Amino acid sequence: MFLTIILLFTALAILFGASISAPRYKGPTSDHFDGKQFFNPSGQNSKGFSDLLKWQTSKKEKTPWSAVQNFEFGEKPTAQIASKMTKEDPSVQNAFSTNLSDLRVTFVGHSTVLLQFDGWNVLTDPVWYARCSPLQWAGPKRIVPAGIRLEDLPPIDLILQSHNHWDHLDIENLKKIYEKHKPQIVTSLGISPFLKQHGIEESVDLDWNASFSLKKGVYTEGASFSDLTVTCLPAQHFSGRGAFDRNATLWSSFMVSSPTSGNIYFGGDSGYAPFFKTIGAQFGRIRLALIPIGAFKPQWFMSPIHCTPAEAVQIHLDINAEKTLAIHHSTFPLADDGQQEPVEELKKALVLRGVAEADFFILKEGKFRDL
Repeated sequence: MFLTIILLFTALAILFGASISAPRYKGPTSDHFDGKQFFNPSGQNSKGFSDLLKWQTSKKEKTPWSAVQNFEFGEKPTAQIASKMTKEDPSVQNAFSTNLSDLRVTFVGHSTVLLQFDGWNVLTDPVWYARCSPLQWAGPKRIVPAGIRLEDLPPIDLILQSHNHWDHLDIENLKKIYEKHKPQIVTSLGISPFLKQHGIEESVDLDWNASFSLKKGVYTEGASFSDLTVTCLPAQHFSGRGAFDRNATLWSSFMVSSPTSGNIYFGGDSGYAPFFKTIGAQFGRIRLALIPIGAFKPQWFMSPIHCTPAEAVQIHLDINAEKTLAIHHSTFPLADDGQQEPVEELKKALVLRGVAEADFFILKEGKFRDL
């Protein structure tokens, strides 16, 4: 009887794991795809099941995370941030101009950020889940609510979807955003078939170093929007949603480039790697970067896939970012670092490297900063 129960439980677990797995990418091999799975060219790939068991069975007691009490949502974002170029000749400005258009960055929570510039509204890895888990009654629970209510979002033009992990791809709420706003979604190689399974059609898959251009109509004031170019760039991470799709789709970072607003970098989820210096050399001036700082302990397990706060500062320097917003921290208890530890360690690292807190900054959920 006991054996029967174990076998039944195992069968149900396998069926459930299969049901939540995403479609596998099929395409030509490359320096990061072997025909079946994606991998990190650096050789720094995510740890396996035996290492996971070692981590979970050797964990020390840590202070539990505390849910934020009496949370106040951020104010409803403005519909759009208009360009300063309403009546100016766009030929006099470029990505290296000192007279760039206004840029507003709003931290929603975890890796979800609202970027507003030149009339464009861009959202990164939108997650409103109460738990980043296929089971909303189990798994890592959200400690801080998303800082902006879903219904308060302005019209979203573009979504950058870095990879398909549960703390980055919230399919139920992504569907709601898509149905209401019909944004263009730019994501990593192999993810679009999963989105299409859920009725999301306006998605474009990109491989590393591929680009996609977007055009828009006119401002309400009558001036033209600047075009956007989204470039898919490397990250050092892994992917998977279920039992049978590990590394079956790509993980990426993205650069959004505008002739009037400059370069904006979304780091997605990544361990530290040499390619960040290449990104810095490739794009020159980066006006704003969004760089993850959390879920970095224990380092022996996390280092291939998540950077430490000190490594995040190094990324800021490697890519030549003028300003950086810290993301991927203090929302979901995903690793062994404490609730405030990423922020505390970031502040120490900034002092050691001589970087001002105004240049690598923290925002509370729902708060914004104008650049």
